[in-house]
Amino acid sequence: MKAKVFSLFLIVFQLSIVSSSFSQVNFALNHQLNELIEKDLNRLDQNTHTSFRPFIYQTVEKNVNLDSIYGQFKRENTPNTLGKTWWGKALNWTSRKVFDEDLVAISKKDDFKFTINPLFDFAYGSTVNGQNKTFTNTRGFIVEGQIGKNFYFSSSYLETQAQFLPYIDQFINNANAVIPGQGRAKPFKDTVGYDFNRANGLISYSPNKHFNFQLGHDKLFIGDGYRSLLLSDNSFNYPFVKITTKFWNIEYTNLYTQFGQVGFGGQQDGLIPKKFGNFHYLSWNVTKRFNFSFFEAIISNASNNRSYEIQYLNPVIFLRPVEFNNGSPDNSLMGFTSKFKLNNKSYLYGQLLIDEFNLEKLKEAPGWWGNKWGLQLGMKTFDLFKIKNLNLQLEANAVRPYTYSHTGDSATAKYSSSNYTNYNQALGDPLGSNFVEGLVFLNYHYKRFFIESRISYAVYGTDTAGLNFGQNVNLSYNYNRAIILPNNPEFGYQIGEGLRNTLLYTDVKVAYLVNPKTNLRLEVGWMTREHSTPLGTDNVNYIYFGLRSALFNYYYDF
Repeated sequence: MKAKVFSLFLIVFQLSIVSSSFSQVNFALNHQLNELIEKDLNRLDQNTHTSFRPFIYQTVEKNVNLDSIYGQFKRENTPNTLGKTWWGKALNWTSRKVFDEDLVAISKKDDFKFTINPLFDFAYGSTVNGQNKTFTNTRGFIVEGQIGKNFYFSSSYLETQAQFLPYIDQFINNANAVIPGQGRAKPFKDTVGYDFNRANGLISYSPNKHFNFQLGHDKLFIGDGYRSLLLSDNSFNYPFVKITTKFWNIEYTNLYTQFGQVGFGGQQDGLIPKKFGNFHYLSWNVTKRFNFSFFEAIISNASNNRSYEIQYLNPVIFLRPVEFNNGSPDNSLMGFTSKFKLNNKSYLYGQLLIDEFNLEKLKEAPGWWGNKWGLQLGMKTFDLFKIKNLNLQLEANAVRPYTYSHTGDSATAKYSSSNYTNYNQALGDPLGSNFVEGLVFLNYHYKRFFIESRISYAVYGTDTAGLNFGQNVNLSYNYNRAIILPNNPEFGYQIGEGLRNTLLYTDVKVAYLVNPKTNLRLEVGWMTREHSTPLGTDNVNYIYFGLRSALFNYYYDF
């Protein structure tokens, strides 16, 4: 047995010293990692498109000096002179692999590149009063590779057992054992914890500078902010085909997806109902300072043996007229994004989502329930006060009641299978609809040390007395819709209707970057959550620490 273990060690050792070259399909969809390259991507001399994420690695590599960015994490006193003995070489190798390099990296010029890395998330936390304790135990791996100059692939797997704070447990139970952003779960042994897993896969082919084709099972994000009202990475993974076309100052994306909906009222093992998403996104750099983009989406129900509408495959057609001429059975949305660079270090950004809008109803009386839209405004600045790597972000989001929801499969149906969700979570903001929120981020890093702080405040209205006030995006907008004005029942709906909730969320953490290749971080933090309604308050003071490969965004700030 010992001989086998030693032989395996030698094989891994020999493979890993072939090369430490870096091979990626896309940049990881992680806010902290993206921020490292955003400063260079948003310079005034850049003409890149930044609002559809994750970033394609080949595009970033052409426009950003990655050696300079990752060079700031290079250790100054890397041990490399421990002697020529076998144990000295082993210690040198171990030090490099733990702190600097991929675990396994194989490269043969431009013909083939291949890397393997372990992924971890070992965390423990406790409320200050000791009443609630949490843990996360995640183990996994990520494999990335390149064949030739134009074909890339990536695959990862994570297995997790975890115990959460009570407010997250409440969400999981309300969403039928769906972990925020991480799919279905089952109970972990006899504890209050959960057992769940996540698999990602992606292949990418770029035949030339104009086209990129991707087939994946992962998450995507549209926008330049922390939240996205158009398409966020809030929900679980989903299969997709993405075609990106670039020419002149245009980047045009066709996206075809399949979303899942876990059955409400207790989903048993079995095939989860599916629905299809069809997206067009046209990004235009009007100038090197100003970007304007157009978004449209159709969510079509795949239940009742309905076939896929092949007309939606047309890459250049306007989707809404097609949906209308099919009898308007599906959920259609459109929107706009924009960004304006103030200078090399700052930019403004925004989004407008339109689920439904009727100008005549707006003229008739204020607050028609069917005028469903969302708005985002934000600003981001790098090197604040001329302090290198001190970054500030301000953002505000608002979404009207019933936005993203759709009619049920029958006149009395409680839930809709055409709503803008995946695995019972909103494809936009985690708060769903019927909310307004403000967010402030301030972070700084020096070499491998990071300090990150954030604060958010939200006001939103939830259902009460069995009435639907439009915050739960899973409900049909026809199910028990609340009547605000008895004499004019279709009007009077404003953000915050229903049971008024206020939420103040703060999070401060200090982290040390152990290995830049997988963003392996040792971190400790403090979080407070103050949630109140007219029925009472629920305040949490929580301390946590952990060792985690931070490649993905998880949103627990709701």
